[in-house]
Parts: sequence; C-alpha cells; structure tokens
Amino acid sequence: MKKILSLSTIILLPFLLFSQTYVPGQIYYDSTGYVQYRAGNLPIILSSPHGGDLQPSSIPDRNCSGCVYLKDSWTKEITEGVYNKIVSETGCYPHVIINLLHRKKFDANRDIIDAADGNPTVEIAWQTYHNFIDSAKNQIVEDYGRGLFLDIHGHAHTIQRIELGYLLSKNELQLQDTTLNTNIYIEESSIRALVEENIQNFSHSELLRGNYSFGTIMDDKGFPCVPSSSDPFPQGSEPYFSGGYNTQRHSSRNNNGEIDGIQIEMNQSIRFDSIMREMLVDSLNLSINEYVDFHYNNQFINNYCGLILEVTENNDINLKLYPNPATDYFYLSGETNNTELSIFNSIGQKVISEQWYKDEVNIELLPAGLYFVRIMKNNITLDMVKLIKE
Repeated sequence: MKKILSLSTIILLPFLLFSQTYVPGQIYYDSTGYVQYRAGNLPIILSSPHGGDLQPSSIPDRNCSGCVYLKDSWTKEITEGVYNKIVSETGCYPHVIINLLHRKKFDANRDIIDAADGNPTVEIAWQTYHNFIDSAKNQIVEDYGRGLFLDIHGHAHTIQRIELGYLLSKNELQLQDTTLNTNIYIEESSIRALVEENIQNFSHSELLRGNYSFGTIMDDKGFPCVPSSSDPFPQGSEPYFSGGYNTQRHSSRNNNGEIDGIQIEMNQSIRFDSIMREMLVDSLNLSINEYVDFHYNNQFINNYCGLILEVTENNDINLKLYPNPATDYFYLSGETNNTELSIFNSIGQKVISEQWYKDEVNIELLPAGLYFVRIMKNNITLDMVKLIKE
C-alpha cells in the first residue's frame, strides 16, 4: 500500500494557472484564498459548494432575485470526513473542492451571474472552483479513463431521506423502467457514460434504483435514499432536488465527457446529530468505494495509487473459483496443495485472514457486496479474483 502523503503543504494558486502539477494529498488554494483543492489520485471527486462559513466584510452579501443564502450546514465537515476516511483506509486520495465562503457571499452551484452577483473577487473564486474540478476531471481521464463526481449538499425537506440527483425530474423518475431505458432519458442522465459501459451491463433504471444503485447501497447501510429499490421515485407532491448547475456542468450528460455525476442531498436529521454524522461519513465512504469498484472498470482499484487489490487473470494456473456470485460458500478447483487464500472487501480491508485452503470457504457472515479473493502459493500471488457475495 502506498505511503500516505502529508496534507500539511498549502500552496496559493494564481488565477487560472493550469501548468501547476498537483501532488496527491496536498492542499491548494486559489488566489482569493476562498477555494480549497485537495489533489487526489483516485477517480473520485467530492465537491462541497455550500458548506463554507467565511463572511469577510470586504465582500458584500449577494442580493439577487431568487438567490438562496442559507448554507448547507455540516456538508463541508461531512465532505472532509469522507475524504479522511478514504485516505486512512486506502492510502489513496479522492479529489476534493471546497468553497470556504458562506453562501451569502458565494454560491458555487450557480452560473457566475447568480454565484458572484458581480463581485470581482467572487468571480475569480467561481472561475477557479470550476477550474479545479476541470483539472481533477482531466487527471482522472488521463489516469483511469472514467470517474465519478459527487456534489455534496443538504436539504431541509420534511421527509428525512437522502435525495440523489441524476438530472432527471421526479416526474421522469416515476416513468416505467422501459421508458427510462430509452436514449432520450439516458442522454439527459448525469450517469450517461456509466449506462453505456458498466461491468455488470446494468440498464439505466437499474443504475438509478436497482439493487446495486448508489441509493440502494446507502439504504442497505441504514440511510434511506430516493431513488433506490425501496423508494424508487418521489411520490405526488413530495419535494425533490434533481441536480443543479454543478451536476449539469461536470457530469457525463449529453455526451459531456466520461465523468459521471450524482448530486447528494442529505437530510437534516443525519447532518445535525454528531453521532449520525459519524455514521453517515462511514457509510458514504463504504458506499462510494463499493459503487466505484462494482460498476466501473477493473483497473480502478490499482491503476494509479498502488492499492493491494489488483485484479489479475492468470491463465498459467489451473485454479477456478465457483460459484460466483456466491451466497454462503465458494470452492476452488484445481491444484490447491499449499495454497493460501485471503478475502478483501471493496476498500482493501482483509475480512478473512489468510488460511490454508480446505474443501470450502465459508462466507455466510460477510455482507452482500463486492470482494476480492487473493490466491497465493509459496508467498507468490497466483491470482486475484473478483467475487460477488449475494
């Protein structure tokens, strides 16, 4: 596992400086000091546009028709918590962009007119906020080919559930699966690129609200989401945020590149309580890693930052793992004398210690999800196999 780099280096960035080489794990600021970028080496971008609390007197409050001025409380801290969890458990770094200004001063999820209300300092902050995201996207495409952008928000709706925005209205989400799976809705979706290419060949509707959708993955961890398999769409007049400026600009909709996007709108009950926040951070960390590992290409795990879980296909050995997917047990066929076996979850944690292989491997106590089985002999890795536990 790659050694974790220090986060202590802080670098002030001139306006629109694109030649800068960003070091994963270091923190950068734009020339205003109000936009923070934590450089990463994972195909994951976390954006926190509404969680800042700085209110410098030198910047007047925005005063525009229809503008929203309330901050999304605790979303900055939740974003930072997810970042820290991913770093501590994987040794790798997601890209993170944070607006440090209060929403009264700067709304980083609007076009520049409403975002800055004509203030030149805020206009610079707006430009560099999105330039940092663009830089992260370009790096991800160069390193991995594809990636995931997550815009982190908080809502005050009465229904206490997480609202996931895919740029589809609640009326569109109420449509039948067969309709959602047509090109007109796929093209409008913020996960268009994923629909066109995902490991399991899931359809658009399955990725929105199926058993392995992001909403269902979070719901299985105790955080109700819409859309998900248990709550596939908002009903009737129920309020719902479908995704804003950032998700429209930085996701893959309408052939807009290879970075998919989801707007995550978190309810108040899980943001305002310290114990719930900690549980939420843990679940987001696990869910993001599981979602990326399960749906995107195999190279995500080891292509750049050196995680242990490289998936290999070794045709020189005569070993086969079956059944796969598995429920309570799986078996190995072939030459297994002196063979060692270890099982890791989707974020690299060993969940079954190395053991001498016997007749069967019991996995009935493992939660459903994606795992990796490492097969070794004489301290040499023979194979790394992806396993789905049902």
